[in-house]
Amino acid sequence: MKKINVSVKEKTYPVFIGNSILDLLPNLINDMGLNKNLFVVADENVLELYKEDINDAFAGYSPKIYFHKLKSGESTKSFDHLARIFSSLIEEKFGRDTLLVAIGGGVTGDLAGYAAAGYMRGIQLVHIPTTIISACDSSIGGKTGINFNRLKNIIGAFYQPELVLIDTKFLRSLPVEEINSGVGELVKYAFLTNRNFYNYISQNFEKIYSFDTNVLNKLIYESVLFKGSVVTKDEKESGLRKILNFGHTFAHAFESQANLKLKHGEAVIAGIISALHLSNKTGLLSNQNLEGLIKLPLKVKLPDGFLTKDFNSIYNFMSGDKKNRGGQIRFILLSDIGKIITDIEVTKNDIIYAIEKTHRTIKNSD
Repeated sequence: MKKINVSVKEKTYPVFIGNSILDLLPNLINDMGLNKNLFVVADENVLELYKEDINDAFAGYSPKIYFHKLKSGESTKSFDHLARIFSSLIEEKFGRDTLLVAIGGGVTGDLAGYAAAGYMRGIQLVHIPTTIISACDSSIGGKTGINFNRLKNIIGAFYQPELVLIDTKFLRSLPVEEINSGVGELVKYAFLTNRNFYNYISQNFEKIYSFDTNVLNKLIYESVLFKGSVVTKDEKESGLRKILNFGHTFAHAFESQANLKLKHGEAVIAGIISALHLSNKTGLLSNQNLEGLIKLPLKVKLPDGFLTKDFNSIYNFMSGDKKNRGGQIRFILLSDIGKIITDIEVTKNDIIYAIEKTHRTIKNSD
């Protein structure tokens, strides 16, 4: 088991990464002096597969444990499901001495984290991510929230957990579309970090899909290590942390235009391809670099008809992006691996060009 500490202004919290380490959680909670009344928010698929394991891990440990089951899917990140969590907390008489344990993917973590931030003005939170995307990205850094009016994560809060436990055993039950989704964020980190990480993912790409534990542990560890270092320097995304949104301005617009029916990580792959084309269009990225770098995201097989041809509709959704400033759409672009430029303003024609090129690139890669 490996451990990474993430330090922010108010606290330092540990991230534990390993295989079959769920049984260690009660001792970790006890050693850290966390609350023992457990309110577990879990994805329905996770509960179906692992409820017995979760119960066994906490057998005889917690004086009070309650399971709140969430429906799978992006539509769950809503006011309605947030209210249901609050209702369960109240009805089951959970107080400020509650430890909310979020077990699931990014949807579960975002929603449950926001509930923890709001209930009684904040209760303790633990993340147990069960997907690649939540393990390598969304469980780290304190972003929580819900979708509203077809806009991704438009309502939320920064709320840091007490600890994160990443047990790669959970990843073995993932369907292909969930693996694709996780690979989207791993590919993002390949562009943000360095050439060695980029090459490692490229060379071990197929091993992700065969659940090679050593490869997955390394990729998740390196991603968490990088994101943790960024969050430590910029918790609230006022500067450096913006680089973590590489590809996401496009991705969130793709998701919104599709009525939030796309897998986030798959949208991120399309968003990265768009960001590469836009970087090239603005002169930041050479034709030679574009041709080389685009090969990695194109390794991900996206569903047929993934992107609509309604490019103007996609552009219009960008106007509601929370990263915009002064009414202007801002982009995170690059000139090479690890060389990221933030807050770039471009013309509408350039944006439409990048979306159109992405549509053509994905179609031609089939």
